[in-house]
Amino acid sequence: MSKIKLLGLTLLSAAVLLVSCKGNKGNESSENSDTLPYPFDNYESTISMDEPTFTDTTSISEPIMLEDQQGNLQPETTPVVNESDMFYIIAGSFTVYSNAQNLCNKLKVKGYNAEILIPFGQYNRVSIKSFKTREEAKASIATLKSKLGDDGLWILKR
Repeated sequence: MSKIKLLGLTLLSAAVLLVSCKGNKGNESSENSDTLPYPFDNYESTISMDEPTFTDTTSISEPIMLEDQQGNLQPETTPVVNESDMFYIIAGSFTVYSNAQNLCNKLKVKGYNAEILIPFGQYNRVSIKSFKTREEAKASIATLKSKLGDDGLWILKR
């Protein structure tokens, strides 16, 4: 038997098999049905058709992190205001300086006045923006998160 005839018989057999499988379900037409065909009839859908809900991130209080001279971070528990304090919005923290440079350059291309802070300890922190007051930093972080699509931004007090 030639290869072409064998291929034709194989295709014909597959077509007959498909038609007979479709006929096992009865007279229902899967084209007019909103349900899945036969093998999936016994499964319940886990997909929810409810409207998605979104969290308003502007109402969430951003923690402010304090950094000591060794580079260790801890959450600020009692806000003490010193005139020399600066508040930085941090986009990244890297042990490898070239990684910090890459992020800083990407942010500068996007129009931000990004800078790499003088490291305390081993971390090179990339700041998008700096502020003299806590309120300015907190007001700005939500806007920056939405513009950059980055939920990993945080505030550093030095």
